[in-house]
Amino acid sequence: MIPKYQKVLVTTDLSPLGNTAVPHAYAVLAGQGGTVILLCAVDVSGMPDPLYAQPTPGETLAEERAEIREDLFSSLEALVPEEIRAEGKVKTEVRVMEIAGSVHDAICEEAEAKEVDLIVMASHGYSGMKHLLLGSVVEQVLRSADRPVLVVRARK
Repeated sequence: MIPKYQKVLVTTDLSPLGNTAVPHAYAVLAGQGGTVILLCAVDVSGMPDPLYAQPTPGETLAEERAEIREDLFSSLEALVPEEIRAEGKVKTEVRVMEIAGSVHDAICEEAEAKEVDLIVMASHGYSGMKHLLLGSVVEQVLRSADRPVLVVRARK
């Protein structure tokens, strides 16, 4: 039986490399329709504690976070290919997740909660010492995801 993908989760950190996965997610559903969930997981564990933080004059920390969140939503929406918008067969759901902890766990949990058929991610394809030092969220998702993962490797 050939699997049919209806719902695809694509992750990006909004870097040029992370964004390369987005068109591939839409390509999987092009022509047949479905939903692409465009996800940016933001680690907030390093964010200042609101009790002790010194916000900029005239703006509260909550206002700053809301503004950053809106900027992230706008940046993600700008990644939707124009031909996809024009065709109208593929829907897009934009998600910004604030997490304090493991990014790969958050991605896998979101995939399960949204009942996606496929996860799409970009990877540098590092090996050797760079891989040991930098680690790989993609590799951790590959090991722990309970559904297929499409890895888009960076072109050199």
